[in-house]
Amino acid sequence: MNNIRRKIVEELKTLIKIPSYGRRERDILKYLEKRLEGMGLNVKRQPVTENSYNLICGNSEFLISCHVDTVPPITMRDATTPKEINGLVYGRGANDVKGQIAYTLISVEEFLKNFGDLPVTLAFVVDEENNSALGSEKLSEIIDDSYKCLVLEPTSGVLCTAQEGALEFTLTSTGKPVHGSTAERFYNPIKGLMDVVFRIEEKLNRNVTIFKIRGGYKYYLSPQKCEALLEVKIRRNERWEDIEEAIKDIIKSYPAPLTYKREDAENFVDFRKGELYYILSRSVKEVMKSDPKEGVMPSWTDAVNYHKKGAECIVFGFGNLEDAHTEREHISAEDLERGFLTVTNLLKEVQELKVSGKI
Repeated sequence: MNNIRRKIVEELKTLIKIPSYGRRERDILKYLEKRLEGMGLNVKRQPVTENSYNLICGNSEFLISCHVDTVPPITMRDATTPKEINGLVYGRGANDVKGQIAYTLISVEEFLKNFGDLPVTLAFVVDEENNSALGSEKLSEIIDDSYKCLVLEPTSGVLCTAQEGALEFTLTSTGKPVHGSTAERFYNPIKGLMDVVFRIEEKLNRNVTIFKIRGGYKYYLSPQKCEALLEVKIRRNERWEDIEEAIKDIIKSYPAPLTYKREDAENFVDFRKGELYYILSRSVKEVMKSDPKEGVMPSWTDAVNYHKKGAECIVFGFGNLEDAHTEREHISAEDLERGFLTVTNLLKEVQELKVSGKI
């Protein structure tokens, strides 16, 4: 493994060892602040809540944004003990997004050694893994339509210039609990809720994702209640309000009591493409030796809050999104180096534009 790869891997291991889930972000923020100041950068704290803040350094309209929080360990054992196996680094946040942070830090560090000036703004934001997304919401207060925002997420090297929408909701079905031997004569809330899910899929012609379902007893008694956390994707040129109304119509017409509660909703977003898109495309092409792919981010990201302020946005990074949040979350040393080279190329080109007076 070459020296740069080793430096990025070791940086990532350090980041993984710092728990940053459940709004426990202060330790990793303190580490990043000290790390950036050690590079000679002026780091500002932007208060978000009474107990949390974003970190910002630089004053360029070219912005690289990373969230510092992760989901909890969930099913991942020893989630904050990094493991390196056959060129892969495992741990919570390895690709979502501490791997992205690691290669960005090393890229900036190496760039400053040669050029002594940071041509972009770096932002490390809190609270991305929660529906509230308070970090990027607060950061968006300093953003306007002159900004070009690179939001780092695991996209397998695809330039995501759009983001799928989603409607997340809870359905609750209730019934009368009866002795198990008589259950077939009465309404079963679990079967009823599943029936409604199938009806939604048929009417909307799309999958309903079931994140969590709870109901029933281990004893010989039919369930009194079933509750499920669900999601449907919102496609281009659709409105989540219309999708929600269609779901409510199904619930109203169903011959059993169900309740609906919206948890979160976002429409499909096409991001504005501009100068950053072409700079990043050239950078990725040089690293990958082929034209970069353009695609749609299938998950919510902080880019939406920047997009709302008129900024150009791209969601991009290395690592496989499919593995994020799972017990197998990892990123390869090869992808870490690709990320380093991509960010380095971007920094160099923005610096050239700055020196030439074009920005």
